[in-house]
Amino acid sequence: MAKTYFSPDGNPEVWGEGKQPDGYMTEEEWNKLHPPVPDITTKEEKLAALDDEYASEKATLCEQFTDAQIHGDTETMDAIGIEMRDLDAWYDEEYEKIINEEAE
Repeated sequence: MAKTYFSPDGNPEVWGEGKQPDGYMTEEEWNKLHPPVPDITTKEEKLAALDDEYASEKATLCEQFTDAQIHGDTETMDAIGIEMRDLDAWYDEEYEKIINEEAE
C-alpha cells in the first residue's frame, strides 16, 4: 500500500510499499516539527485593515459624488449620500466588533 511522506522541503510525496525514504518524514513527524502557525493578527492590524478598506470605499464614493455634482445629477448625489451613511454605519459596527473581541 502506498504511503505519503514529506520531503525535507515539505513536499508531500506518495511512495510505494517499503522502507521510508532517507530524509523523508511521515505526516505525523512533519506536523510535530512544523505545527500550524496561529493567527496572531493584532487588534491594531485589524483596525488598520478596516481603515484601509473604509478609505478605499469612501474614495470611490467621493469620486462618484463629484462626478454627479459636476453633471448636476442630484438623484445620484442623493443615492451616494445614502451609500456613504451606510458605509459609515458599517465601519462603526466593524470597529466595535474589533475593539470588543477580547471581551467575547
